[in-house]
Amino acid sequence: MRILRSTLAAAGAATIIGLGATGAAAADGYNATLDELNDSGAESTAMVTVDGTTVRVEISGTGFTPEAPHAQHLHGAADQNFTCPTPADVEELDEDGDGLLNTMEAAVMYGGVMVSLTTEGDTSGDSALAVDRFPVADSEGNLEYSRTFEVSQEIADGLSNLHLVQHGIDIDGSGTYDGDAVSSLDESLPLEATIPATCGAFGASQSVAPIGGVETGDAGANTTGAVVLGSAAAVTAAAGIGFAVANRRRVQQ
Repeated sequence: MRILRSTLAAAGAATIIGLGATGAAAADGYNATLDELNDSGAESTAMVTVDGTTVRVEISGTGFTPEAPHAQHLHGAADQNFTCPTPADVEELDEDGDGLLNTMEAAVMYGGVMVSLTTEGDTSGDSALAVDRFPVADSEGNLEYSRTFEVSQEIADGLSNLHLVQHGIDIDGSGTYDGDAVSSLDESLPLEATIPATCGAFGASQSVAPIGGVETGDAGANTTGAVVLGSAAAVTAAAGIGFAVANRRRVQQ
């Protein structure tokens, strides 16, 4: 009888640990540390919680271009392995010889856009360049982001294969995105607006409390003064990244 009681007690404790406040099973949590790319001086930490097909993304970063929008995405593929570029990769990938990795050059390493981490509205790859809906760093260059939204089952199941990339670097120190060099995604934009600034991979999942609800409005990030881009340009950019990655894969094979 004592053994039975002990067994039931252990089972009960395990059940309590595995359940959240609402009685739902624990969700999966993934952590990532985002290191600088292109000597941006920026860095971030991120936490992604996956509860079925509901995802909550929380990001805290420093060293970003102050009072400027920073596009950010989950890149890669659920069934393929990608990685973040390192300084050692620049010589091989820097096709235009400017000493930097633009978005198209770097995307062959971390993959195409799977999720756009916007502050409101659409989160698909179609919003890859919707800069008016990406978070804006504060006057000190700090960037905070938190949003809960729905994703496909494929993305939810393969999140551990994805990478988080943040974009935007004030290369010339002018205080804004400008310069003669143009974006590899959209020639109407300066290179500074879309160049990768940080990249990080997610580690193994851990059990965390389930997500309480889906936020469909404001994601709690400042978007004042962001540049508005057309949806056609966003679609073109996403398609271009996908083509570059696929082409690179074929060459490597």
